Amino acid sequence: MLCLLVLLGAAATATAQTAESRVVTTHHGPIRGYKDPDGSMYSFYDVPYATAPTGRDKFKAPLPPPTWTQPFEAVPRGIICPQLNILVTVPHIMQEHCLVANIFVPDTNDTNLPVVVNVHGGGFVGGSGSAIHLKNFVKNNSMILITFNYRLAAYGFLCLGTENVPGNAGMKDQAALLRWVNQNIAQFGGNPNDVTVMGCSAGGISTDLLTISNMTRNLFHRAIPESGCSYGAFGIQYDPIQNARDYARLLNYTNIDSIEDLEEFYLTVPAETLATRLMSTIIHPDSSLTFTACLERDVGVEMFLQDDPADILKNGDFPAMPLLYGLAKDEGMSRTANVLTGWLSKMNEHFSDFLPRELEFESVQEKDRVANTVRTFYFGNRPIGLSTILEYVDYYTDVMFGYRMMKGLTLRLEAKDQPIYLYQYSFVDENTQPIWFTNVTGTDHCEQANIMFDHDTTGKTDAYINMQNI
Repeated sequence: MLCLLVLLGAAATATAQTAESRVVTTHHGPIRGYKDPDGSMYSFYDVPYATAPTGRDKFKAPLPPPTWTQPFEAVPRGIICPQLNILVTVPHIMQEHCLVANIFVPDTNDTNLPVVVNVHGGGFVGGSGSAIHLKNFVKNNSMILITFNYRLAAYGFLCLGTENVPGNAGMKDQAALLRWVNQNIAQFGGNPNDVTVMGCSAGGISTDLLTISNMTRNLFHRAIPESGCSYGAFGIQYDPIQNARDYARLLNYTNIDSIEDLEEFYLTVPAETLATRLMSTIIHPDSSLTFTACLERDVGVEMFLQDDPADILKNGDFPAMPLLYGLAKDEGMSRTANVLTGWLSKMNEHFSDFLPRELEFESVQEKDRVANTVRTFYFGNRPIGLSTILEYVDYYTDVMFGYRMMKGLTLRLEAKDQPIYLYQYSFVDENTQPIWFTNVTGTDHCEQANIMFDHDTTGKTDAYINMQNI
């Protein structure tokens, strides 16, 4: 893999070598990064932190990173993990050998700098570390930032509970990254005992999951889960075998009843085929995800998640640490596009299909009774339609994000005393776009994270700039 990375970076290296460079010696070999044009920091791009297994082992835990003796040219190659091309908006190289990290280090001789690891979002089916742009955040706060890739969709989150497909490969990638940081960040001037993990959406779910896994104990010390948490059907698959069958059916494979045949299909299906129907995995009416973490069976390998997150939280089987949780006021805006696929009429016909997946009922009658109560709470006696879009947004804000985060935090606090901070982000200004089909402005999913990213602020209001600085 390393030879491939070196070849891919040759052209970029020729350009980068005109800039001032710095070589850092890690446990795996020397790495050469280059000073940014504004002179504020050194950037080390696409550094291998682990090796993705391939072939029939492609769903297993990551392997150790390669080693080298000559300086690895840490220049941008645009490496991303397999995903739908339509989800990618920047130049890239999509490949299975995608477990790379980007390290941004302030231009300083100071050591023991605080370290922030950002987990990218994307519904566990898209995104990459290179899509996270937070250089101003690094520059203004004198800290080291790390972004990285992890395996996505079926590659990262198919869970059959077998030796070949044990589950949680993508979360094990994230744990491997934290182990790499623990082992190597001091060489970059960072403090391995002062590491904060943060992320939004799938990154927020991941961050919260990392706080309760035995695999990540003592690898980080604070966490900032935003617009996502470990509780509920975003944090865990409640029926991973059925999810695997459903997705295989989407890929036109019909022999899904036998676990052995289903496993063989996934072990041999071409990579380009495996990612073709991913958009169907993140738009379920019951606010669940096809591909997210799973409760693993013991098949003789290290497990990321041995119990339901709800039970881990109830039992207090997690380390106490400072936690900062954040929600946008109108998270449900992220579901307004589904209005165009007929969700409003379907909610009128059978509202119980839109209750969150993790709720359990003793009977169909009980589920319908609860569904009627919930529907009345949000929509009153009005038919669900374009005139109730604001109520629709409120419903999905609560069901997808708010209720789950509040429930998880309640369980945490009941089990263990720890410093937890919570905020709701509700900033809007004259440039804010209204919620679809209304004249009302709202604060959409992950806006609190997006405002921090590097972007052109030409034409932004003073209030916006002030909020960005905050």
